Amino acid sequence: MTGLLHVHALVRHAARHRIPGAHGPAHRLMALATGAAMATTVLATATPEASAAGRPSARRPVSTARPAPPARPASIGEFAPARPPIAATRPGLPTTGPDDDSVGRSEAAAPRPAFVSEPVEPEQEQLEQKQPMQQPAAFTALQNTPASVRLRHQLAEDVLRGSGIERRSTGRCSDRTITSCTSFENVRWGTIKGLVGFAESSGCEIAVTGGTERGHASGPYSHWKGYKLDIAPNACVDRAIKRYPPAGVRSDGARLYRSPNGTLFAREPHHWDITFR
Repeated sequence: MTGLLHVHALVRHAARHRIPGAHGPAHRLMALATGAAMATTVLATATPEASAAGRPSARRPVSTARPAPPARPASIGEFAPARPPIAATRPGLPTTGPDDDSVGRSEAAAPRPAFVSEPVEPEQEQLEQKQPMQQPAAFTALQNTPASVRLRHQLAEDVLRGSGIERRSTGRCSDRTITSCTSFENVRWGTIKGLVGFAESSGCEIAVTGGTERGHASGPYSHWKGYKLDIAPNACVDRAIKRYPPAGVRSDGARLYRSPNGTLFAREPHHWDITFR
């Protein structure tokens, strides 16, 4: 608007101030043309395009376009894509839709194997296994013999050897009259049978070191009379005998243990002295 007023003022100025010596319509037309040319120049320099071409604009043009309204969120189930079934992300579940409630939780979830640890066997006590003894024919033949019957040395030794019991002798002899021998002469059947029974129940290795030979203490239940046998001590024998209840101390200091059947065990310095009744 300001540019148009300025042009109008220039035209009026040109028409009012005539060139000296110039009169008539031709000179008026020339003055009007000159004013119009000047007005065109002013308008050209006053337009925003010229100003923008001549110098940089101080501020960016503001767009009058209305921004697009934000997209309305799709309602659930209208345009939103269906979520993948749970089975797609969690292995072990059946492929069902997100709204499928026909399968209960307990049925939908695949059975998860329970953690089962390997069974741990308790430590087995290392016990000496007793091997069943095969009774010799001599033992079977004497099975019903009264305990008081006296045996010959060879028969008694056959029964003991057949039951895994050895005989030891410092003199390597079996003469009953020699103290360095180990003899079974005139031994009671009940004594031999009792030692075989102890060997079977304990599972121990038994070695007889004293029998009916001379050199032992006398008495009504002595070695000489066939009631006693001496055996060598070892860890198994000691443990088996000490399971029996203690029965006091003998006059010579030997500790006594008595089995339920009445057999008496006395711990002497170098052997176990056993009395079978």
